[in-house]
Order: sequence, then structure tokens, then C-alpha cells
Amino acid sequence: MEANQRVYHVTSGAQDLERILLSDDTASRANIVLKDAKLLLGREGYYIRIVGTEEQLRRVDELLREKARLVVGEELGQVIAKMREEDERALSGFGGIFTE
Repeated sequence: MEANQRVYHVTSGAQDLERILLSDDTASRANIVLKDAKLLLGREGYYIRIVGTEEQLRRVDELLREKARLVVGEELGQVIAKMREEDERALSGFGGIFTE
């Protein structure tokens, strides 16, 4: 896992948490991505991936404390791998636009 990223899981209220993050001056400068957990790993809820500076990640940790579960271990590896696969598929499809 990249050092400057975190993944959280919530069973409900993901859009509310996204609003909280986007309304904060520090946290909103990070890259924030919500993904349906059912589409990634067949679980309920949403995964929230945050990529940013240490300062941004500390602020996100403060804002999401007791509102979302920090994903760790094997589950984290699976989520990151699935998100990377999606990114690569999207990029390869996007590249086709320019090669035709």
C-alpha cells in the first residue's frame, strides 16, 4: 500500500461523510474516492479511499474517527487491488479513444 493513502469502510452514510471531508479546508485537498463495497468485494456499504499528504490524512483520521472503520490487513490489500484494476481498465479504455 502507498504510504500516503487510507481506506475506510462505512455501512451507511457515505455521502454524508464525503460532504464532511469536502467541506474541510485541509481534508478537501486530498483525493477522495467512494466505491460501492458490493461491487468491489461483495460487501455492504462503501469504501472511501483517501490519497494525500500526511497533514491531510491526519485531518481525515480526525474527521472520520468513530464514523468509519479504517480498513487494514488482507481486506485492505484486496480493496487496493480491486481499485487499481478498475483504474487500469478505465485508463486502457480511455487510451483507445486516442489510438483509433
